[in-house]
Amino acid sequence: MPGAAILTAAQQRDLETLLTKDKRTDKQEQTMQELIAKRDTILVPQLSKGAKTFIEDEYIKDRFGFKKTFTNIYTEKGNFLEQRSIREVGQYLGYKFATKAPEKFMRNDYLKTRGYDWKVKRFVFDQKNVWDPTGLKLLQEESELALYEWQIRGYKMLINELEGGNIESGAVIRVLMNPTEEQVLKQARIMFVNDGNDWADSMPTEFVQEVQNMFDFEAKFPDIADRMRIYPVECLPEHEQLIRIYVGLAQEYYESLAERVEHVNDGKVSMFRNF
Repeated sequence: MPGAAILTAAQQRDLETLLTKDKRTDKQEQTMQELIAKRDTILVPQLSKGAKTFIEDEYIKDRFGFKKTFTNIYTEKGNFLEQRSIREVGQYLGYKFATKAPEKFMRNDYLKTRGYDWKVKRFVFDQKNVWDPTGLKLLQEESELALYEWQIRGYKMLINELEGGNIESGAVIRVLMNPTEEQVLKQARIMFVNDGNDWADSMPTEFVQEVQNMFDFEAKFPDIADRMRIYPVECLPEHEQLIRIYVGLAQEYYESLAERVEHVNDGKVSMFRNF
């Protein structure tokens, strides 16, 4: 319900199992009490510091009519890499026709997006391709990978509402892929300079080959299962209600910024004006 903390489906099952036990270990008792406390905690929705910073940046860009856009050879080759990555992950998961969804503007009263990465009948996916192995976050707890979970929930909300979809849930998928040739050469140059050489010096062929071999993850780990981390995202009706609540809070905060900007220099100009 709105305002209450949400247990995940797994947490709800764990709680129900623990509640049915006649005897529980100290650890089980502690876990049960923690889950009960989370279930019964009433949350007062409020914007995080990060959310406020993002909204402030968007307001300033809107005020001055400014936006950042760019496209170049790197983004074009990155798009090609994304297509191949999605196809390989889709085939591994049993969706042999998986492909990158075409860019499509979607909007309702609360959300807007230029589209999701790919979807099948019941699931929608956001795929993150990385070329630094630590970007897979293989050893992090799932709770630490939740940065994009609301993105998945937003996709589900829009697809079901605007396209008559039947999306039930989704996942964020991180995949380790080879970087583009340009990215490898750029990294090789940085490593070359960090070794004490000058930017203008010619890089030995052997050195460049060594760097290329280091980044050839697909040759070293040809099975994509060894280069992938899947983070499932649960999508409940309660999540959609929270989206509506937080979008309302975000809009209110955005609208409050005009007055703050209007008076940002109040009491300061007189300190330095030359009368």
